[in-house]
This record gives sequence, C-alpha cells and structure tokens, in this order.
Amino acid sequence: MNNAQIFLLLTISGTTASETISDLTVWKENPREYETMMNRYNWKRTLQNLKDIGHLTVKVFGATGLASADLGGKSDPFCVIELGNARLQTQTEYKTLSPNWQKIFTFNIKDITSVLEVTVFDEDRNNKVEFLGKIAVPLLRIRNGERKWYALKDKKLHHRAKGLAPQILLEMTIAWSPIRAALRALTPKEEKFMKPEIKFKRQIFVRNVLRLKKIILYFLEIGRLVQSCFEWESRTRSFLGLLLWLALCHFFNVCFIPLCGMILLIRNWFRRWILLPVDVCNNSQYYPNAVQSPSDEEDALSEEEDDDDKDKACASWRRD
Repeated sequence: MNNAQIFLLLTISGTTASETISDLTVWKENPREYETMMNRYNWKRTLQNLKDIGHLTVKVFGATGLASADLGGKSDPFCVIELGNARLQTQTEYKTLSPNWQKIFTFNIKDITSVLEVTVFDEDRNNKVEFLGKIAVPLLRIRNGERKWYALKDKKLHHRAKGLAPQILLEMTIAWSPIRAALRALTPKEEKFMKPEIKFKRQIFVRNVLRLKKIILYFLEIGRLVQSCFEWESRTRSFLGLLLWLALCHFFNVCFIPLCGMILLIRNWFRRWILLPVDVCNNSQYYPNAVQSPSDEEDALSEEEDDDDKDKACASWRRD
C-alpha cells in the first residue's frame, strides 16, 4: 500500500458563480433571503444594476414513466437544464425509470423572453446519451412556488415522449424587474454558443440539386422559345414576339423590371394552385396508407439527423 497513488483531473466548468447547484436534502429555505431577492428587483432600485434582469430558482425533484433505454428494461437518466447559454445538469440515477434527483438550480436571467429547457437523457457507455424527453417553459409563464408535474415531450415538442406517460416534477420561482427587462428587449437577443455541428446531408443536397435543375430547365425553355421566334418556326408567334419587342423598346420603364418578377411569381403561384390538388390526388393513389409523401419522409430523416447531432453535442459537452 506504500505505492498507492491518487490521480485527479481538475477542470473549470462553463458555468459562472451566478449558476449554482445544490442538494434539496440539505437545502433549507430562508425567508429573509427570499425577501432580499424580491427587494433587489423592486422598481425603486431599477437604476442600480440595469444588467441584472432577474433571478430564477428551479427545483428538480424527479421523474416517472420514463422509457426503458437499456436491455434490462431500465434506464440511467439524468436531467439537463438550459437557460440561454447557461447549462447545468443533475447526477445520473442508475437502473431506474423513476429517478429521484432532488436538486435545486439557480440562474441569473439575462432576457425575460427566454425559454427554460429541461431535457432528460439516458447515459450509455462511452459517454453516449439517448434522448428520453423534454419540456420548454417560457419564463413569463412561470408561477412562483407551484410544484407541478410536466408531461415530457419529444424532441420537437409536438407529441408525448416514449414511455408510460413520462413526466417530471418541478417547482420554479422567478423574480425580475419589468423596467430592466423592457430595456433589455431593445437590444439584440443573446446568441446561443452551443450549436450542433453542421455536416453533409444527402437529402438536403439532392433537394438543392433538384431546385437548381428546375431553374436551369426554366431558363433553357425561355431560350428555346426566343430562338424559335428568331428562326420563324411559327409565323404567328414570331410576329407577336416582334410586336412585343417593339412595344417594350418604345414604352420601356425601370418599373417594368420588378413587374416582370411579380408576373413570374403570380404565374408560379397560379400553376401550383391548379396542379397541387392533382399531385395530392396522385400521391394518395400511389400511397393510400401513407401519411407523409416521399419528400416529407426525407425532411423527417433530415430532422432526425439534426436531433442526433444535438445528442452528440450534449454527449461531448458532458464528456468535457
């Protein structure tokens, strides 16, 4: 035992002193601290610190009904709380579908129009994560001291997340200065630094190539039409084209240029308005049991790839 050694890795987290994490089991509420915080955002003290918009406290108790992500029918869930560029997380509860985190988080509010995002992930081996559920709560809709179960949604917040009615128990308290928040709203919104890595996607590339192909074919069609007028393949068409050219040279005005663009837009809209019902009928004929067309399926695949990029970004942040 004389050769025993301890290796430590010390890192500086991306949070500041304004964002903190505490354990609810040892935390005790102090009424004086709450009154001091509320008085700090009183309208009489508005001009003392204009950058201090508000303060948010989030209590994360636990979750129930999570989806099983492991082979044994269990999960290793942990919770990530994001407010703008501030990002904190709970510890991982292993082998459970009803985690009991019991954590309290504090945030400094930089923009009252921000949205609090709470995401539940499953921790896998090799620092990989798997999405389990998510909620988004606008700061302006928070009710102080209300302990509430929130239903976990999917990544796009459109439908319920997988599992047995998954939900998370939260309690939030917010204090903010309306005058400071109004002044902050006059400045540009803070840019979010953590973004998924942009990578090559085959569906988007094919879609852009098809769009470019349509534009090129459209101009080629116009070129063939003009060439046929010069070669007098159709006397009537060439004669009408000559009259149109003479009238254009005689009455030309600069305002005709945007007018031509507007005519093209109206033409394309009219064609889509007539041809779209026919395309829908054809798609329903060939895909009677399909809810999405092939193009919609490609969009859905690209969205899933975007979500996978976000999960990878979360895993890399957790590893750092």
